Amino acid sequence: MALNLLDLDDETRRYMSHEIEIDKESDNFYRSTFLTARGKEIWPELLEQSIDHDDNWLEREIQNQGLLEQFYTKRKPNSQALMQARVPVTAAQTLAEGEFNRLYVRGLCARVLAEGGTEIEAYRARYSENPRTASIAIIGRRFSAEDILHDLRANQGVDTALG
Repeated sequence: MALNLLDLDDETRRYMSHEIEIDKESDNFYRSTFLTARGKEIWPELLEQSIDHDDNWLEREIQNQGLLEQFYTKRKPNSQALMQARVPVTAAQTLAEGEFNRLYVRGLCARVLAEGGTEIEAYRARYSENPRTASIAIIGRRFSAEDILHDLRANQGVDTALG
């Protein structure tokens, strides 16, 4: 099921496209360790194409084009030793949802700022029967659109400065 992105309209998509252009200038794209070499190569283009669709489309493209590795290298628990682990079966969905949502939020923040606003409000876009307590705690909270935009532009992946 696609994320329920309430303000995903043509105007927000235009701002998302602008955010892709910003990333192209410095090749500032998150490339998951789960992606194949080809997947990492075409990721910027695929993410850009997803703007006209949604996270489900992006997930299907990751799967249909075979862009995920079967295994990846990670550290053994409580050790410096490395091991091979199977890429999770949910990797395509997790990557597509996370990166499409990240691009959406960037576009939305840029739009809010351009239209004279200053804040965005958190809501749950993905259905979960058992949402984490931390997720529930931020629903309804308001955040500085400028701070979120800068944070997401500067920090790739899930480890952003603002969490």
